[in-house]
Amino acid sequence: MTKKIKPAFKEYFGQPRVSVFLHTNKSAYVKGEHIWFKGYLYNRLKGIPLKEPVNLYVGVYDNNGDQLAKHLFICREGYAEGQIEIDSTFKHGQYYMKATTSWMRNFEEDDSFVQQFAVLGEEILSTKEIEQVGYDVQFFPEGGHWVSNVQSVLGIKALDENGKSVAGLQGIIRNQKGKEITSFRTNRFGLSKVTMIPSTGEKYSAFINLKNGEVKKIPLPLADKLGLTLSLRSLKSGRVMILIGANAETKKQIGSKPYSVLIHRDGLLKSLNVVFEKEELYVSHILDKSEFHNGMNIVTLIDDQGEPIAERLHFNENGTNKAELTAFVEKEEKDSLVISISGFEKDKSSSISVSVLPKETKAYKQNANIQSSLLIKPYVRGFVENSRYYFDDAIKTRKADLDLLLLTQGWSKYSWENIFKKPPQKKYDFRTGVDLFGQINSNIPKNNDLLFYAGKNSDPTIIYLNEESTSFKLKNYLINKGEELKLTLLNKRGILSRPNLFIRVNTGETEDKVYNLEPFNIVGELADSGGVEANYLNDFVFPENIIKLDEVVVRDRVGGKKITSPFVLEEKLKTVTTETEGLYPRLLDLIRSNGYNIWEVPNAGYDRIRITTKRPLALSLTPPSPILYVDDVRYSDFNILIDFPTSRIERYYINRSGDGEAGGAGGVIRVYTRKEGDVGAARPKKDEKNSKFFTHIVKKGFTPKKQYYTPKYKSMMNDSFRHFGTIHWSSNLSINKNGVGKLKILDTGLKEISLFIEGMSENGNMYSMKKIIRVSIDQ
Repeated sequence: MTKKIKPAFKEYFGQPRVSVFLHTNKSAYVKGEHIWFKGYLYNRLKGIPLKEPVNLYVGVYDNNGDQLAKHLFICREGYAEGQIEIDSTFKHGQYYMKATTSWMRNFEEDDSFVQQFAVLGEEILSTKEIEQVGYDVQFFPEGGHWVSNVQSVLGIKALDENGKSVAGLQGIIRNQKGKEITSFRTNRFGLSKVTMIPSTGEKYSAFINLKNGEVKKIPLPLADKLGLTLSLRSLKSGRVMILIGANAETKKQIGSKPYSVLIHRDGLLKSLNVVFEKEELYVSHILDKSEFHNGMNIVTLIDDQGEPIAERLHFNENGTNKAELTAFVEKEEKDSLVISISGFEKDKSSSISVSVLPKETKAYKQNANIQSSLLIKPYVRGFVENSRYYFDDAIKTRKADLDLLLLTQGWSKYSWENIFKKPPQKKYDFRTGVDLFGQINSNIPKNNDLLFYAGKNSDPTIIYLNEESTSFKLKNYLINKGEELKLTLLNKRGILSRPNLFIRVNTGETEDKVYNLEPFNIVGELADSGGVEANYLNDFVFPENIIKLDEVVVRDRVGGKKITSPFVLEEKLKTVTTETEGLYPRLLDLIRSNGYNIWEVPNAGYDRIRITTKRPLALSLTPPSPILYVDDVRYSDFNILIDFPTSRIERYYINRSGDGEAGGAGGVIRVYTRKEGDVGAARPKKDEKNSKFFTHIVKKGFTPKKQYYTPKYKSMMNDSFRHFGTIHWSSNLSINKNGVGKLKILDTGLKEISLFIEGMSENGNMYSMKKIIRVSIDQ
């Protein structure tokens, strides 16, 4: 057995398995809003966020699972952030989001994340109809076998004609003579179980009490004459018993053959021997929680030939986060509220996303949370209804309900035939960035190379060529949609000339489909919860391009001469040329070339750009920063330089000595922008042929991350907003060393609000919680 199992496991699980979860700000939208989301990628073997940078593909699919669009985002240190606009292409109805990576394509099992969402725009009519009396009741022997004369467990699952679970369904199991053997009642998810010892050749039936008073008879499967049963039982001590049972005839056939129980997950593997003592028909192993793997465990009974004969899933809560988060309004500031959220791990880095919605919201109906998506979904075959329920510590029966779910799920998602015969082939890497393919359509002059500018996220690159070069390939560039790629030929004397090129961008995207559609409709769920009339959301959100202005008077300064500062003479100003724009696409590039250190820190709040001289002062260990003027207006920080293209500049002056100006020890930077309507030197209005740069506007690339903003709602005091509005979204809550996060949000005037919190620490501990808080700090 060992010779067969261990090598197969090592090969099949040799490559790390990754799971993904998307936390969206809500699940029902109207046109004019955005789906704001945070992506979490999880290394299941190590139990921590995925460290490798990787492309995250987020697709949008219609109600049939057909792809409508696909967006590309970058994931770093296990986290990705982004948004998808609900524009005019979205019609009223149900949609799916699917998040995946190219790495996942190496495996037979689909580890993509799928979630429903709704776009509302018309009247939603209730789907409730006259109660149907037809039910599909299924029976699942625990471990896969129901054996005569052996104590066996039958899992029960009840669904209606639409595939939805049927709660509270009652039934009695009787033998052929009509004698009652046992009874059952399904839980809120239509699940139940019974324990009994089936007799050889006996035909059992379940009698189901329908809501109209009728009784439906459903035959049970006939128990096997030979076989082994595999059962797991939770004991009061907190330990778990693994019980293997056999009837006398089966035990006789087994004899002394070495059977085993494997406890495994993602390549982690433990084994137990199965030895029947003389006169005994059962073998039991009682294990502490520490003897199971943290999280999901696949328990498989193996025969003497290494063949699996029974299997059962078991979830071990060891290692799952038990922290209780607290949240309250700490203070009110004019039209804002500062919320304090505590309970996160101290002295550990955590990445947390928070959606803030009205207390009465109907728009947050996510089926899953981070724990169910990363700890349960990767191992079960079927759809799990309301999977977030199983991690709600406030519900006493959730552990028993989770075990019942796993009992009725049967065998795990992993096919043993694949484990033995179809190990994964590493065809796709942890892809990061996009690839560029260039075709050169003219002869290259001698001693010329290409100078390449790949958008604002990359430094200039030299592509070395020879006279025979006809193409080139560049890999792993972080280029956004809409960015401009620029290439120019550069000779030994530094002279630039325009090349004749064709550029193609490959993002690694593939068109796919959502196959396992969920059995419930989120639009229908909203209708059944109270309905939404057509005029209920009419003009709910104002379009982005409508801006309400006070009456103003504008006077044009025609022919006015720009007056420069008395600190710099007119003749000292440098004019921006085509070469300047080509060599330094951003003003930050131009400043760096003049002897300054520049740091770009996108998540640093108000100090996102930092500039210092390269020479510290004699009496200071910290190099000083320059003074910045734009059109003779002095700025206290450098944030205005974010995405500031050189093409906006007409003239500039940079002096590292400061010209004797007070506070100018770090130098002085003066920038004068072009008049409104003017264009940059590298962007002539008419004659593009004179440009020395070949340009390509990227149509396929990363979707640029936007800063969150609250939509312009018609009103924040009506039912439309209370049921479907968005108050705030934070994709990366800042948490201090004491495990406390602060969130500043708009005060909408509501008395109570809901916080939906998801996240993960660097240790892999997961947070998922809903908190309702009162807004007034005086109450």
